[in-house]
Amino acid sequence: MQPSGDRPIIVSFRLEHLLGWGLTFFLCLVPVIFWVQMHPLSTIHGFPAIMLNLGRVTGLVGMVMYALNLVYATRLRFLETLFGGLNRVYIAHHLLGGLALIFLTLHPLFLALRYIQVSVLQASLLLIPNGLTPISALFDTKAEIHTEVLAQWAIFFGIIAFWGMVGLLLVTFFIKIPYHLWLFTHKFLGLAFFIGGLHVLFIASDTSKNGPMKYYILTMTAIGIIAFIYRSIIGRIMIRHYTYNVVSIETVAGNVTHVNMQPTKDLMPYKPGQFVFVRFLQPGTESISKEWHPFTISSAPKDPYLRLSVKGLGDYTNSIAQLKAGAIADIEGAYGKFTYTNFKNKNQIWVAGGIGITPFLSMAKSLPENDYVVDLYYSARTASELIDWEMFKEIGGLKEGRFRVFPFIADQQEGFLSADYVEKQSLTLKDKDIFICGPPPMMASMRKQFRDKLVPGTSIHSEEFGMS
Repeated sequence: MQPSGDRPIIVSFRLEHLLGWGLTFFLCLVPVIFWVQMHPLSTIHGFPAIMLNLGRVTGLVGMVMYALNLVYATRLRFLETLFGGLNRVYIAHHLLGGLALIFLTLHPLFLALRYIQVSVLQASLLLIPNGLTPISALFDTKAEIHTEVLAQWAIFFGIIAFWGMVGLLLVTFFIKIPYHLWLFTHKFLGLAFFIGGLHVLFIASDTSKNGPMKYYILTMTAIGIIAFIYRSIIGRIMIRHYTYNVVSIETVAGNVTHVNMQPTKDLMPYKPGQFVFVRFLQPGTESISKEWHPFTISSAPKDPYLRLSVKGLGDYTNSIAQLKAGAIADIEGAYGKFTYTNFKNKNQIWVAGGIGITPFLSMAKSLPENDYVVDLYYSARTASELIDWEMFKEIGGLKEGRFRVFPFIADQQEGFLSADYVEKQSLTLKDKDIFICGPPPMMASMRKQFRDKLVPGTSIHSEEFGMS
């Protein structure tokens, strides 16, 4: 729908959503600033010079993007503050991974293209290891060909890093493989990046000629390597984990399994609507992968147990129903900003689609007695797929009109849940915060519909979570 000519324009943003991206853009821009100082654009003439400098810039920026990509995978708490939620951190992680793939692919291609007018063979040799021997000359600084062999080894490290990073990023973004194999390939991202760092360290280039540039790129490379080591090795010791025992399993409507757990020692603090990373260990989990998976908490912080509600959508989530009492849950968290407690406005609308009801289960059970006025819209394909419906009705009765629940059953309605329907039932959307959780297409559609009704973007909250 195109806006009319007299439609008011609403510009709204949250500072926390700009901090992370602003810092990211600045860190990626720094090497470009250094490069422009070394090579003013007015001095670059001819096809070979243009290709050479494009290769330099894409390589420098690609390394910074790759380093930040590794940092954003650490789940460090300050990143949530910078971006406004871990889901937004992972969005940045994925986008930077894709951009790093593009820039690091262009880097050697531009460098090779500078020779294409002279010799295809010479251009190709930049992408194929050659001239690495004799190895003795690599370590003998007095050897006549020491400089040449050192340069070839630097190029060799770059080639290995290039093909390694490109291969791993292609698996990440374009090739569908089983989750455990995908996770295994990620363990080599740090190694490929380290080899790329060796290329930067030894190659005769802008980084070797400009001190500030060299130290900046090496610092970013070191930060990326440290981030990878922290996440894959040190994090197992330093990151706080909580151990829970599975006490009961309950399969409910819509192929959803409630997993109820109690702590073996310390209770994990969390806010309603947050999520955790969990892996289930022996005993009783022989058929379940031991890899980490994210799930939203459906219990309330005041409950004596921790509950996860998992819908069977694939091999792993379907296997959750096979858990037995006594299984051990290793839990990391809690994460996320998707909770009513993070926003001052106490007039709210909650919109859930399917298993997207999970965070609202926790939030509904945690609502204070009289502070909030909430309308919950719960969309499901059939009435039999509604989860904990009686609980919602009971809470609604106790709140005496301050918590209303509107079921939207798709097979009993024409079309899908819409902002028009919400506005009609709630009478107005003005001055209300709106929370949306459900399938990504549904969230995108509802967000657009609410924006078309002039709801500020700062008043619409969702958690489009993506794993790395």
